[in-house]
Amino acid sequence: MRKTFDAELLELGHQLTSMATAAQDTIDLVTSSLSRGEEACAKAAVEQTTAMDQMEREIETHCMSLLMRQQPVARDLRTISTALKIVTDLQRIGDQAANIAEISTLMAADGLPSDVPGDIPIMSRQAGLMVQQAIAAYADRDENTARAVIHLDDIVDELFVKLKQELTQRIAKQEDHSGRAVDLIIIGKYLERIADHAVNIARWAIFCVTGEL
Repeated sequence: MRKTFDAELLELGHQLTSMATAAQDTIDLVTSSLSRGEEACAKAAVEQTTAMDQMEREIETHCMSLLMRQQPVARDLRTISTALKIVTDLQRIGDQAANIAEISTLMAADGLPSDVPGDIPIMSRQAGLMVQQAIAAYADRDENTARAVIHLDDIVDELFVKLKQELTQRIAKQEDHSGRAVDLIIIGKYLERIADHAVNIARWAIFCVTGEL
Protein backbone atom coordinates (compact mmCIF):
# COMPACT_ATOMS: atom_id res chain seq x y z
CA MET A 1 0.00 0.00 0.00
CA ARG A 2 2.77 2.45 0.94
CA LYS A 3 4.72 1.71 -2.23
CA THR A 4 1.64 2.45 -4.32
CA PHE A 5 1.06 5.70 -2.46
CA ASP A 6 4.70 6.75 -2.90
CA ALA A 7 4.44 5.98 -6.62
CA GLU A 8 1.37 8.20 -6.88
CA LEU A 9 3.13 11.02 -5.06
CA LEU A 10 6.02 10.65 -7.50
CA GLU A 11 3.57 10.83 -10.40
CA LEU A 12 2.09 13.98 -8.87
CA GLY A 13 5.55 15.53 -8.98
CA HIS A 14 5.89 14.55 -12.63
CA GLN A 15 2.54 16.17 -13.42
CA LEU A 16 3.63 19.43 -11.82
CA THR A 17 6.94 19.31 -13.67
CA SER A 18 5.10 18.84 -16.97
CA MET A 19 2.85 21.80 -16.23
CA ALA A 20 5.87 23.93 -15.30
CA THR A 21 7.53 22.95 -18.59
CA ALA A 22 4.37 24.04 -20.41
CA ALA A 23 4.52 27.35 -18.55
CA GLN A 24 8.14 27.84 -19.61
CA ASP A 25 7.27 27.03 -23.22
CA THR A 26 4.46 29.58 -23.09
CA ILE A 27 6.83 32.24 -21.77
CA ASP A 28 9.28 31.44 -24.59
CA LEU A 29 6.50 31.70 -27.18
CA VAL A 30 5.30 35.12 -26.03
CA THR A 31 8.90 36.33 -25.94
CA SER A 32 9.34 35.24 -29.56
CA SER A 33 6.07 36.88 -30.53
CA LEU A 34 7.28 40.16 -29.07
CA SER A 35 10.84 40.08 -30.40
CA ARG A 36 9.93 38.96 -33.92
CA GLY A 37 6.38 40.25 -34.21
CA GLU A 38 5.17 36.73 -34.99
CA GLU A 39 1.43 36.42 -34.44
CA ALA A 40 1.66 32.62 -34.81
CA CYS A 41 3.77 32.44 -31.65
CA ALA A 42 1.21 34.48 -29.74
CA LYS A 43 -1.59 32.16 -30.88
CA ALA A 44 0.48 29.10 -29.93
CA ALA A 45 1.03 30.59 -26.48
CA VAL A 46 -2.72 30.97 -25.96
CA GLU A 47 -3.26 27.37 -27.09
CA GLN A 48 -0.61 26.26 -24.62
CA THR A 49 -2.43 27.98 -21.76
CA THR A 50 -5.58 26.05 -22.74
CA ALA A 51 -3.58 22.83 -22.35
CA MET A 52 -2.42 24.10 -18.95
CA ASP A 53 -6.05 24.48 -17.89
CA GLN A 54 -6.53 20.75 -18.50
CA MET A 55 -3.31 19.95 -16.62
CA GLU A 56 -4.56 21.99 -13.66
CA ARG A 57 -7.81 20.01 -13.52
CA GLU A 58 -5.97 16.69 -13.72
CA ILE A 59 -3.57 17.62 -10.93
CA GLU A 60 -6.36 18.86 -8.68
CA THR A 61 -8.32 15.67 -9.30
CA HIS A 62 -5.25 13.58 -8.52
CA CYS A 63 -4.67 15.46 -5.25
CA MET A 64 -8.28 15.06 -4.12
CA SER A 65 -8.18 11.37 -5.04
CA LEU A 66 -5.08 10.85 -2.91
CA LEU A 67 -6.67 12.61 0.04
CA MET A 68 -9.86 10.55 -0.19
CA ARG A 69 -8.38 7.12 -0.93
CA GLN A 70 -5.34 7.21 1.33
CA GLN A 71 -4.60 8.16 4.91
CA PRO A 72 -1.66 10.50 4.42
CA VAL A 73 0.63 11.30 7.33
CA ALA A 74 1.73 14.87 8.05
CA ARG A 75 4.59 14.81 5.55
CA ASP A 76 2.32 13.45 2.81
CA LEU A 77 -0.33 16.03 3.58
CA ARG A 78 2.28 18.74 3.09
CA THR A 79 3.24 17.25 -0.27
CA ILE A 80 -0.36 17.15 -1.49
CA SER A 81 -1.40 20.53 -0.09
CA THR A 82 1.74 22.08 -1.56
CA ALA A 83 0.88 20.63 -4.97
CA LEU A 84 -2.57 22.24 -4.78
CA LYS A 85 -0.97 25.62 -4.02
CA ILE A 86 1.70 25.29 -6.70
CA VAL A 87 -0.78 24.36 -9.43
CA THR A 88 -2.65 27.61 -8.73
CA ASP A 89 0.52 29.65 -9.22
CA LEU A 90 1.35 27.77 -12.41
CA GLN A 91 -2.12 28.48 -13.75
CA ARG A 92 -1.73 32.16 -12.98
CA ILE A 93 1.61 32.16 -14.81
CA GLY A 94 -0.28 30.80 -17.81
CA ASP A 95 -2.86 33.56 -17.46
CA GLN A 96 -0.15 36.24 -17.37
CA ALA A 97 1.51 34.76 -20.46
CA ALA A 98 -1.84 34.70 -22.27
CA ASN A 99 -2.29 38.39 -21.43
CA ILE A 100 1.13 39.15 -22.91
CA ALA A 101 0.19 37.17 -26.03
CA GLU A 102 -2.98 39.22 -26.43
CA ILE A 103 -1.07 42.49 -26.22
CA SER A 104 1.57 41.13 -28.60
CA THR A 105 -1.14 40.31 -31.16
CA LEU A 106 -2.54 43.85 -30.94
CA MET A 107 0.95 45.32 -31.25
CA ALA A 108 1.64 43.26 -34.38
CA ALA A 109 -1.57 44.58 -35.93
CA ASP A 110 -0.84 48.28 -35.35
CA GLY A 111 1.86 48.40 -38.02
CA LEU A 112 4.49 50.08 -35.85
CA PRO A 113 8.09 48.81 -35.62
CA SER A 114 8.62 46.16 -32.94
CA ASP A 115 11.17 48.22 -30.98
CA VAL A 116 11.01 45.96 -27.89
CA PRO A 117 13.55 46.99 -25.22
CA GLY A 118 16.25 44.40 -24.57
CA ASP A 119 15.29 44.15 -20.91
CA ILE A 120 11.99 42.45 -21.78
CA PRO A 121 13.51 39.24 -23.23
CA ILE A 122 16.02 39.22 -20.36
CA MET A 123 13.16 39.44 -17.86
CA SER A 124 11.35 36.70 -19.73
CA ARG A 125 14.32 34.33 -19.66
CA GLN A 126 14.93 35.08 -15.99
CA ALA A 127 11.29 34.46 -15.07
CA GLY A 128 11.25 31.19 -17.03
CA LEU A 129 14.43 30.04 -15.26
CA MET A 130 12.88 30.86 -11.89
CA VAL A 131 9.81 28.76 -12.69
CA GLN A 132 12.01 25.84 -13.75
CA GLN A 133 14.19 26.00 -10.65
CA ALA A 134 11.26 26.47 -8.27
CA ILE A 135 9.55 23.33 -9.55
CA ALA A 136 12.84 21.43 -9.40
CA ALA A 137 13.19 22.53 -5.77
CA TYR A 138 9.76 21.08 -5.01
CA ALA A 139 10.39 17.82 -6.88
CA ASP A 140 13.82 17.31 -5.29
CA ARG A 141 12.84 18.69 -1.85
CA ASP A 142 15.77 21.09 -2.26
CA GLU A 143 15.43 23.97 0.19
CA ASN A 144 18.66 25.67 -0.96
CA THR A 145 17.52 25.88 -4.58
CA ALA A 146 14.16 27.25 -3.45
CA ARG A 147 15.84 30.00 -1.47
CA ALA A 148 18.07 30.83 -4.44
CA VAL A 149 14.94 31.35 -6.57
CA ILE A 150 13.61 33.84 -4.04
CA HIS A 151 16.82 35.87 -4.30
CA LEU A 152 16.67 35.83 -8.11
CA ASP A 153 13.47 37.85 -7.92
CA ASP A 154 15.52 40.94 -7.08
CA ILE A 155 17.06 40.81 -10.57
CA VAL A 156 13.64 40.85 -12.25
CA ASP A 157 12.46 43.69 -10.01
CA GLU A 158 15.52 45.77 -10.90
CA LEU A 159 15.02 45.10 -14.61
CA PHE A 160 11.39 46.21 -14.37
CA VAL A 161 12.37 49.48 -12.68
CA LYS A 162 14.93 50.10 -15.43
CA LEU A 163 12.37 49.23 -18.12
CA LYS A 164 9.79 51.65 -16.69
CA GLN A 165 12.34 54.46 -16.64
CA GLU A 166 13.35 53.85 -20.25
CA LEU A 167 9.77 53.65 -21.51
CA THR A 168 8.65 56.67 -19.50
CA GLN A 169 11.37 58.68 -21.23
CA ARG A 170 10.21 57.29 -24.56
CA ILE A 171 6.65 58.44 -23.84
CA ALA A 172 7.92 61.95 -23.07
CA LYS A 173 9.86 62.15 -26.34
CA GLN A 174 7.44 60.36 -28.71
CA GLU A 175 3.88 61.30 -27.90
CA ASP A 176 2.57 59.73 -31.13
CA HIS A 177 3.76 56.26 -30.07
CA SER A 178 3.06 56.57 -26.34
CA GLY A 179 0.43 53.81 -26.51
CA ARG A 180 3.08 51.30 -27.61
CA ALA A 181 5.33 52.28 -24.70
CA VAL A 182 2.44 51.83 -22.25
CA ASP A 183 1.79 48.36 -23.68
CA LEU A 184 5.43 47.45 -23.14
CA ILE A 185 5.30 48.63 -19.53
CA ILE A 186 2.25 46.43 -18.97
CA ILE A 187 4.09 43.47 -20.49
CA GLY A 188 7.01 44.13 -18.16
CA LYS A 189 4.61 44.12 -15.22
CA TYR A 190 3.17 40.77 -16.30
CA LEU A 191 6.70 39.33 -16.46
CA GLU A 192 7.40 40.67 -13.00
CA ARG A 193 4.23 38.95 -11.76
CA ILE A 194 5.34 35.67 -13.36
CA ALA A 195 8.56 35.93 -11.35
CA ASP A 196 6.50 36.61 -8.23
CA HIS A 197 4.53 33.41 -8.81
CA ALA A 198 7.82 31.52 -9.17
CA VAL A 199 8.79 32.92 -5.77
CA ASN A 200 5.48 31.65 -4.37
CA ILE A 201 6.25 28.18 -5.73
CA ALA A 202 9.72 28.31 -4.14
CA ARG A 203 8.21 29.28 -0.79
CA TRP A 204 5.77 26.38 -0.98
CA ALA A 205 8.68 24.08 -1.83
CA ILE A 206 10.37 25.23 1.39
CA PHE A 207 7.14 24.59 3.30
CA CYS A 208 7.01 21.08 1.87
CA VAL A 209 10.47 20.38 3.32
CA THR A 210 10.29 22.23 6.64
CA GLY A 211 6.58 22.45 7.44
CA GLU A 212 7.07 26.15 8.12
CA LEU A 213 5.82 29.13 6.12
